[in-house]
Amino acid sequence: MRHTTFFNLLIICFFIGYLSQTAIAQTNTRVRDLSLEEFYRQILAYHPVVRQANLMTEMGRQELRVARGGFDPKISFDYSRKEFKGTTYYNLVDSKLKVPTWIGDLEIGYNQYHGDFLNPERSQPDAAGQGFLGITVPLGQELIMDARRAVLRQAQFFQEIARADRIKEINKILLSAAKDYWEWYFAYHQYEYLDSAYTLARQRYEGVVISIRLGETAPIDSVDAQSVVQSRNIERRQAEVELQNARIRVSNYLWGDNETPLVLADDLAPEDFLGLSGRPTLPNREDLLNFAAQNHPEIIKLVNKLKQLAVEERLQQANLLPRLDLKYNLLRNIQNVDEQTNLNFQNNYQFGVNFEMPLFLRKERGKLNQVRIKLSQADFELLQLRREILNEVEAAYNELLNSQALIQLLDEITENFRILRDAEVRKYVNGESSLFLINAREAKLIESQIKLEKQKANYEKARATLLWTSGQPFWENLLP
Repeated sequence: MRHTTFFNLLIICFFIGYLSQTAIAQTNTRVRDLSLEEFYRQILAYHPVVRQANLMTEMGRQELRVARGGFDPKISFDYSRKEFKGTTYYNLVDSKLKVPTWIGDLEIGYNQYHGDFLNPERSQPDAAGQGFLGITVPLGQELIMDARRAVLRQAQFFQEIARADRIKEINKILLSAAKDYWEWYFAYHQYEYLDSAYTLARQRYEGVVISIRLGETAPIDSVDAQSVVQSRNIERRQAEVELQNARIRVSNYLWGDNETPLVLADDLAPEDFLGLSGRPTLPNREDLLNFAAQNHPEIIKLVNKLKQLAVEERLQQANLLPRLDLKYNLLRNIQNVDEQTNLNFQNNYQFGVNFEMPLFLRKERGKLNQVRIKLSQADFELLQLRREILNEVEAAYNELLNSQALIQLLDEITENFRILRDAEVRKYVNGESSLFLINAREAKLIESQIKLEKQKANYEKARATLLWTSGQPFWENLLP
C-alpha cells in the first residue's frame, strides 16, 4: 500500500532534511564561538600554572644574581679596645674595602693599633695609623677555576634550565587544555545530533498517532515510534550530562584578572572543525624530529645539567693542585696635615705567601671521580631520553596520519549511510518499506555522524599531542 496522504508526505520530507540542516541552523543561532586560539590566549594571560611557570625564568635570573654576588665589593670595619685599672691594653681599628676580581682580590684599607700590651706584629711607627693598598693572587688551585666562578657559570646554565622548565610546564597545561577543549567539541556536537534525532523522533511519533487515528497506519507503528522516542531521549539526556561535564572541565582553565575563576558562558560554543587543511601546516616529520632532538625542554635541561657537571669537574680538577696564594700590600703612614707628606712607597710593604696541599688527595680525587660518574650517568640518561622522545614524536606523527585517514573514511561512510537512509524513505513513500527500517537506517546514520565528530576531535588532540611531544613552544606568538 502506498503512503500518499499529504500529512505523511510532509513528515517524511521534513525528516529527510532535518538532520543535515540542524547543525547549520544551530550554528547560525550561536552568539559566538570560543576559538581554540582565544582559549589559549586566555590561559596564557591568566592561568595560575602559566603564571607560576613564568616565575621560573625569574628564579633563574635571581639565581644568576646571587652568583654574581660572589664578586660584590665588601666593606668591613672592626674595632676592639681593652682597658683595665686605668691601663689601655690595646686599641685596634681595622677597616678595608675588598674588591673580588677574576685574577684575585684587591684591597684598600686603614688600620690603627696602639696600647701598652699590643702584639708586636701590630706595632706601628705612627699613632695616626697606616693605610694600605694590596692584592691577593692565587697561583695554584684557584688560578684557573674557583668556587665563585664555578657558581657563576652554573647559574648561567641554570637560566637555560629554568627557561626549559617554563616551556615544559606551559606545553603541559596547553596539551591538557586542548584535549579538554576538543572533548567539549565532541560533546557539543554529539548532543546536537542526538537532540535533533530526539526532536525528529518525537515529531514522527506525533505524526504516526494522527495517522493511526485517520486509519492510514497500523497501530503497531506507534509502538515502534514511541520506543525510538524513548531510547533517543535516554541518549540525549546522557549526552547532555556529558556536555555539561565537558563545559565544567573547560572552565577549569578560564581565569580572569585578580585570580578570579571564570565559568564558561552558556552562549559559547567550540569552534567548528576547520578541516584537514584548515589549521597552520605542521612541520614535516624530519623537521619535527630534528627540533625535538636538539630543542626539546627535557633535552635542554639535561644538556645544561651536563654543562653544570662539566664546570664542577673543572673545579674538582683545580682542587688537585696545591694552594698557593701571594699577598702584597703597599703601606703608608697616615700623617697629620701639618706634616710633610711622603708619597714614597719604596720598602713600605707587607708580603706573604700561603701554601697548602694535602699529601694523599683522597678527598679531592674522590670528589672528582664522583663528578665524573655523574657525568657518565647523565650521558647515558641523555642517550636514552633522546631516543624515547624521538620515538614518541614518530608515534604521535603516525597517530595524526591515521586520524586524518580515518576522518576521510568516516566521512565517506557517513555519506553512504545518508544515501541509504534517504533511499529507505523513498521506498517507504512508495509502500515498499516500514518505519522500523527507516529508524534502523537513521540510527546507523546518527551513529556514523557521531563517530565522525569523535574522530575529528581525536585528530585535533593528536595534533596537540604531536606539538607537545616535539617540545615546540607554538604558543609564543599568543603571549599577551
